[in-house]
Amino acid sequence: MSDKLAGRTILITGAASGMGRDIARLFASEGAALALLDRNEAGVRAVAGDLGAAGYGCDVTDRTALGEIVTAAAETLGGLDGVVNAAGILDIAPFADLTAESWDRMLSVNTTGPFNVVKAALPFLSAAEAATIVNIASVSALMPMAGTTGYSASKAALTMFTKCLAFDLGPKIRANSICPGVIRTEMTRYLWENAEHTARAAERVALKRLGETEDVARAALFLSCADSAFTTGTEIPVDGGFSWR
Repeated sequence: MSDKLAGRTILITGAASGMGRDIARLFASEGAALALLDRNEAGVRAVAGDLGAAGYGCDVTDRTALGEIVTAAAETLGGLDGVVNAAGILDIAPFADLTAESWDRMLSVNTTGPFNVVKAALPFLSAAEAATIVNIASVSALMPMAGTTGYSASKAALTMFTKCLAFDLGPKIRANSICPGVIRTEMTRYLWENAEHTARAAERVALKRLGETEDVARAALFLSCADSAFTTGTEIPVDGGFSWR
């Protein structure tokens, strides 16, 4: 690897599995010192142990506990100059069947969760020479799809939140979001375990395949290193050409 993150200290949420885990693996290989968070404490500690990182069990909706853990992580790492918000949940249901509880939970985790993380990390990011925030949104933030009212709303709010951060926190802190398409994770297992569904989803995109977690990790690396030094307040679709933006 090229040590693109050498000397950087980065906090990653949702790091016990899926995109968050593979972002952590790539970042560690590129020289970053990491603090990993996930509500699955055993899982995140296992990933952290493999990578020589600090691992913490925490739900991003628990503002008090999160604040304490982010502070502890920053003290352990000697500061923070990057955040990647990869924690998220998905509940697919037609609007008529969408419960208020599901709506509230998706907004709480997918939108308010990143707010909580950035708020807690802001004193440390502000002290860094050049800091980055990367929020994992979704292609659902860019275009409507059936059964995703709550999820799409939460992710669309996240992309606008990210744009506003870029204006409010620049020039020292850059903020960008990534909008993945269908990526092979536990969250989308219902789709890619079915060969017919997989073929249909792949046919809808220009690259004729589903995405892999490594595809998202590489985009997160770009937005967290000097390669993207003049990029802020935008979203990068990682969707194989599905959204055609």
